[in-house]
Amino acid sequence: MNVEMFRTGEVTTIAFAFDATLDHAQVLAMARVVESAIADGGALGLLLDMRATEHFSPGAFLSAEGVWTSLRSIGPVRRYAVVAAPAIAATAVEAFGKVLPLEARAFDADAIDAAKAWVAATPD
Repeated sequence: MNVEMFRTGEVTTIAFAFDATLDHAQVLAMARVVESAIADGGALGLLLDMRATEHFSPGAFLSAEGVWTSLRSIGPVRRYAVVAAPAIAATAVEAFGKVLPLEARAFDADAIDAAKAWVAATPD
C-alpha cells in the first residue's frame, strides 16, 4: 500500500493506493494513518485507489480497528472517494454519501486525477 498526504486550503487529503490483494494488514495500516490524522484535527478527505486491487482477503473485512476508525471518521472526513471500486462497492460508496454527513463518490479507473481534485476541494 502506498500512502500520499497533501493539504489544500483547510483540507488534509489522504490517498491510499492498495496492492493487488487488499488484506487485513493494509486495513490496519490505513486505520492507523486515519486515526493519526483525526488526532491532528481539521477537515479530512480520503481517497481509496483500487486500480491495482484484484482480490480481497477475508481479513480485509474482519477488522475491529478498521470498523472503529470508520465510525470515528464520521465528522472529520468531509469527502470520501473510491477509484476503480468493484461495482457493488461503488454503489455502497454512493449510498454512504446519502446517509452520512459527508460527500462520497466513486470514480472510474481513468479518473484518478479528477478524484484527487474532488476529494481535496472544500465541500460546499
